[in-house]
Amino acid sequence: MIEEVIMRQDIPLDDFLTIFVSSALVMVFGGFYVGIYTAVKVNLLKKWTMPLAYMFWMLTAYCLYLMGSLMHVGEFTAKALVVAAIGLLLLPHAVYFMQHRVHEENEH
Repeated sequence: MIEEVIMRQDIPLDDFLTIFVSSALVMVFGGFYVGIYTAVKVNLLKKWTMPLAYMFWMLTAYCLYLMGSLMHVGEFTAKALVVAAIGLLLLPHAVYFMQHRVHEENEH
């Protein structure tokens, strides 16, 4: 009989609060990024506020990096975090592009 062994590293107790807070800030900053981006695209905010949205995305990416480095994640998980950060950056662009395209097709 083959037993499967799962090796996990424990999270150092001193880093737990930092990991918890950075994980929570990923959701908060990601929400601000998507919210500001959407508000600018539907003309609720001025266009000059768009760099603020990208600043929140950078803060999100930094919090992901901090969380991953403190948790000593493996290579695969680190790549997944990078893909998640890039996906968060591109997803509002793709949704707005598709919405704009559908709106143009139905208008004419």
